[in-house]
Amino acid sequence: MNEIGYRIKRIRKENNLNQSQFAQSIGISQGYLSEIEMGNGNPSAETLISIRA
Repeated sequence: MNEIGYRIKRIRKENNLNQSQFAQSIGISQGYLSEIEMGNGNPSAETLISIRA
């Protein structure tokens, strides 16, 4: 897991959301969120802004 993936996972867990709920709330697929959290994908700037909002 890379640093960004770890941070995103931490934010998701702090909000008591599963991957499907969190992915839907930020406008990406659950599979893509999983890839990001595992360090196999990089979130776009738009995705990062959605998480921050």
